[in-house]
Amino acid sequence: MLKLTSVHTSYDHIKALKGIDIEVDKGEIACLIGSNGAGKTTTLLTISGILKPDSGEITFEGEPLKNISPHNIVNKGICQVPEGRRVFPRLTVLENIEMGAFGAKGKNFHRNLEKIFLLFPILKERKNQMGGTLSGGEQQMLAIGRALMANPKLLLLDEPSLGLAPIMVSKIFKTIKEINEEGVTILLVEQNAKAALRLSHCGYVLENGTIKLHGSGEELLHNEDVKKAYLGE
Repeated sequence: MLKLTSVHTSYDHIKALKGIDIEVDKGEIACLIGSNGAGKTTTLLTISGILKPDSGEITFEGEPLKNISPHNIVNKGICQVPEGRRVFPRLTVLENIEMGAFGAKGKNFHRNLEKIFLLFPILKERKNQMGGTLSGGEQQMLAIGRALMANPKLLLLDEPSLGLAPIMVSKIFKTIKEINEEGVTILLVEQNAKAALRLSHCGYVLENGTIKLHGSGEELLHNEDVKKAYLGE
């Protein structure tokens, strides 16, 4: 479904990605783990078209994404939930969700809205509340719900558990699994490596802009190098 081949991306003259290869198959959850500054967010921004690769190729459903604008990448079915959630604080919960449908041309608006309210009942309860007054966990639900309004085929999640209480982390990961079971393919960037690998069908370890390891989530969970570096074992 998604394939990155020898992708290089730079910030100014600093190489952030140094020839990475990633494949995400339709219907699976893939995760990308690594330390801060390894290039995880850069990878998602490059896929989304916000950053342009220096070289290499990115294809989605067999079609190259080169020179396609970010909003047209969204229209093709790739949608990103950014790190830090970035909800619109002065818009209501409902208005935030509606913003996610801006590029979807009204397709299945009411059906999607009801699905989001079923997935996150608290958002329905607080639909008239300002987005900036929600808790961190509720804002993460709102950010995911906003992305789902765009009818994504592939959902890019950047650190969805960051800064959340353990009970909310469990809820978010449970929801990610439910979204995947509904047919949405997911590429997950996550500092909580153990939880991410348990959830994922496959995983990639990114170090200093290069892929050092890849395999099934189960394989990486039991890899000694991954245990020492990322799982605290």
